[in-house]
Amino acid sequence: MTAFFLERGFRWLLPVMLSPITDPLWPDPAGEGIEPLEVTVYGVRMRLMHSMILHKQLAIAMGLKRFFVLSPNVRIEGRSKDDGRHAYEFTQLDFEIEGASMKDIMRLVEELVSGLFREAEEWTGRELPRAKRFEIFEYEEILEEFGSEEEASKAMEEPFWIVNIPREFYDREVNGYWRNYDLYLPGGYGEVMSGGEREWEYGKIIRKIRDAGLSEEAFRPYLEIARAGKLRPSAGAGIGVERLVRFIVGAKHIAEVQPFPRVPGIPAVI
Repeated sequence: MTAFFLERGFRWLLPVMLSPITDPLWPDPAGEGIEPLEVTVYGVRMRLMHSMILHKQLAIAMGLKRFFVLSPNVRIEGRSKDDGRHAYEFTQLDFEIEGASMKDIMRLVEELVSGLFREAEEWTGRELPRAKRFEIFEYEEILEEFGSEEEASKAMEEPFWIVNIPREFYDREVNGYWRNYDLYLPGGYGEVMSGGEREWEYGKIIRKIRDAGLSEEAFRPYLEIARAGKLRPSAGAGIGVERLVRFIVGAKHIAEVQPFPRVPGIPAVI
């Protein structure tokens, strides 16, 4: 996947591991309560990354146009160890493009994933989905037809998109329509990528933070840059590397594709 992005002019950035700010992962219909892991570094309270979404926006504000990061994330959630999809320590391939639209990102990801499946068939011997364009469903449509995203994933035979999902303040909302998108894998493998166009106007960002009941102080450095008008329109996504590998090789549990498994509810041995 890294070659795919490098060939298209993306810069490869190194990840942020600790920061005073990180993704709140709230409100999000697919999320649960996250227990933040914090340490004090030189008198500053720092958190382990939930995701680099806010730092991606800040990197765009610094003048970077298109880039990707292999970003280690830690999320201590109340997930079941038996669902096979969740790990509390995992890696995302995060990317962002200045000025991009949701359509731009969805087409780019379709090209990436369909090409990856063709290559993977050669070395796994497994038959993988053939579609080059993935069907698009509204979030409410999924709930009405299937009851949940997980049930939709079980019913589908090809990857599919879910769009217009009410969630975190940084995803762009235009006249009540959320310009975001999640990619789901068939066969019950579930969500493998989440992304959206980004809010960049301070007034909209601060209103959504307040409406969600989040602490403004928790995002102070980010909000100062937004207040100064330095955020830029952008769009991007984060691809769950282990989840994608799990699907490609047909593993039943995500622990099978981690050399040092980090399964919710199970103490790590090493």
